[in-house]
Amino acid sequence: MLRLLGTLVTTRARAVLALAVVLIGVAGWLAVGAFGKLQSEGFDDPSSESTRAAERLEEVAGGDADYLFVVTAEEGTVDDGAAAEAGRELTRRLQAEPGLTDVVSYFDAGNPALRSADGEHALVTAGAAATGAPEPGGVIDDYTVDPGSSGGVTVRVGGGEVVGEEIGGQIGSDLGLAEAIAMPLILALLVLAFGNGVAALVTLAVGTFSIVGTFAELSVLGSLTDVSIYAVNLTTGLGLGLAVDYGLLMVARVREERAAGREHRAAVVRAVETAGRTILFSATTVAVALAAMLVFPLYFLRSFAYAGIGVMVITALSAVVLLPAALTLLGDRVDAWKVPGVRGIRGGAAPFWGRLAAAVVRRPVLTAVPVLGVLALMALPLLGVSFGTPDDRVLPTSAGSRQVGDVLRAEFTGDRTSPITVVTSGPVSPEELAAYAERVAALPDVVRVEQRPGRTARCSRW
Repeated sequence: MLRLLGTLVTTRARAVLALAVVLIGVAGWLAVGAFGKLQSEGFDDPSSESTRAAERLEEVAGGDADYLFVVTAEEGTVDDGAAAEAGRELTRRLQAEPGLTDVVSYFDAGNPALRSADGEHALVTAGAAATGAPEPGGVIDDYTVDPGSSGGVTVRVGGGEVVGEEIGGQIGSDLGLAEAIAMPLILALLVLAFGNGVAALVTLAVGTFSIVGTFAELSVLGSLTDVSIYAVNLTTGLGLGLAVDYGLLMVARVREERAAGREHRAAVVRAVETAGRTILFSATTVAVALAAMLVFPLYFLRSFAYAGIGVMVITALSAVVLLPAALTLLGDRVDAWKVPGVRGIRGGAAPFWGRLAAAVVRRPVLTAVPVLGVLALMALPLLGVSFGTPDDRVLPTSAGSRQVGDVLRAEFTGDRTSPITVVTSGPVSPEELAAYAERVAALPDVVRVEQRPGRTARCSRW
């Protein structure tokens, strides 16, 4: 079957590459919209009690605050004249903002829990309406007040909506920076491996095709279901790594066949038949392993399966279809742009690696001990690792939502960025609610309990 595929690809190489150009154009168009569809959440089990409680709270009481506004007095306290007036003005603007609901402000209620102990900071919270809510980016732009602006206060915007927005933007910028660093380095390593520039560029093109194709897949899936934005990291890393791996294997096999005396097209067909089998088996094995993540209810984990399976399939097909087609059209020009003094992979046995393998086989224990020692040394930092779900602390300190989170953790009692919320599913009398709140307040590490009676009752640990 692979021999037939190789023959078809080499005899229709121009048509295959023309189709690839069309596909990369369509994929690029779809990939552009991927980041706007990917989510920064997905760490909760939809069937868990906590998720059901959050859904119930959202249904009847508007849910927790989606936006947190930290008002900081530049001089004195937030109760001083200019700062207090600026806080009240902010509150009025938020209350009049279409799409924002349940605005709670220190400058209205005077709740001491919304004021830092030193009086320098105060909180205003707001929720996002189910329909017609403003875009988080617009809220950030409209309500952020930088130091030195009129009014005597600074305002930083945080909360779940803003954290998600800024994580998406940060991943996008980090991805651009990572590619700007990784692409030249990978290209340089490929040039050293191949000994020339053309084969290196062709292999890198396979990786680019795989990444763009997988972004397009994630964009489509993001329109149909929830997909985590963290799948982007897996896509870029795995796509480039596989392209290099499969590209080296395919080009080395072609060169080996050429060195054995085969005509160029026949060498490509033989490479597809042999190296292609290895590539497809490798890709299938990893894709099947990643498919196990599809059964998890957390879409954060399922998203890694979406990205991993997609990039495995696209890269493998690119390596056994597009790369052979390119090698066929290039012919001996695949060895053009040679680098003086760099021999590169020529197929057949490599003397250095052969000697190394022989030494390892003769002294397996002696060679294994230092390797295990290095691995153990590298793993030492894991002894102090602390795992948790991503929040504003994954962002740089320059991000507004990170600054809000840092202020809340440092200046306010408890952690308002991630309270524990208790929701009742039936009627509760004020007496019963008060008694329950007292029981919760008596639990270890609970520093404050706030009650919110209504159609539901809520107690939150801060």
